[in-house]
Amino acid sequence: MQTLMTKVVSLRKRLLRPAIFKPDAARDIFLVTYPRSGTTWISCIAADLLFQKSPDKLTDIRLMVPDVHALPEKSEVPAARQYLIKSHFQLNKEMPSREYRKVIYLIRDPRDVMLSYHRYVRFDSNYEGDLKEFAMDWVAGRIWPCSWQEHVNSWLARRARSAPFELTLLRYEDFIADPIGQIGVLAKVLGFNPGRTRIEEIVADTSPEAMRERERKVKNKANPEFKFIAAAKAGIWKELRSQDERDAVLILEEFAKDAMQRMGYTRPSPARDQ
Repeated sequence: MQTLMTKVVSLRKRLLRPAIFKPDAARDIFLVTYPRSGTTWISCIAADLLFQKSPDKLTDIRLMVPDVHALPEKSEVPAARQYLIKSHFQLNKEMPSREYRKVIYLIRDPRDVMLSYHRYVRFDSNYEGDLKEFAMDWVAGRIWPCSWQEHVNSWLARRARSAPFELTLLRYEDFIADPIGQIGVLAKVLGFNPGRTRIEEIVADTSPEAMRERERKVKNKANPEFKFIAAAKAGIWKELRSQDERDAVLILEEFAKDAMQRMGYTRPSPARDQ
């Protein structure tokens, strides 16, 4: 009798559990990035395009651009004919190529990614190593989801070009240099054709200060001192001054040099500027 009652309770819990939003490869577009590559910023821009309104808080973005790593409840996601789905997965690992129809791959200079990611994991995961130690762990693939070069190669190496999906490559640095032009490119991929006035509104809606204001509306009880929205600029790595920090950049450049060269990130490191 007890076993039957246990089963009934378990079944009732499953039936009452809120339905989780499920991405649909036939309907949705995937925004694939390596962590700390400007994902939240571009997601906010995309949300403004898709829903014709700007997210009020940073946490609202995940409801308008669902994250495969923490899918929200279906009832929380606003209705739309298609969605942009955020993912940090490698290709052909957790999600094979057949799971995708249309992909936007957002790339950022790995030297800036490394600095941002190190700052993030120190707060989020209590990582205790300095930047040089992080560089060693990172290029060796000991930091989730994998090394930067492994992630980029899985999506952008020659073999990926024969994958059965449409892939658009966008650069974080291009959004910094020409937000109006790049938002126009993103809008076209999403199936929209906003005029310049509308794009200028989105640029203002998603400025670094506007993004920080969204963050201020969300209390971070675990790490109140941590600011998720960082410098929001390109070339931060050039400002490094200590020898250990420069060594960290050199470690990255050595291990990821082939992928960096293919992606056009070949500028000299601070240690070579002497």
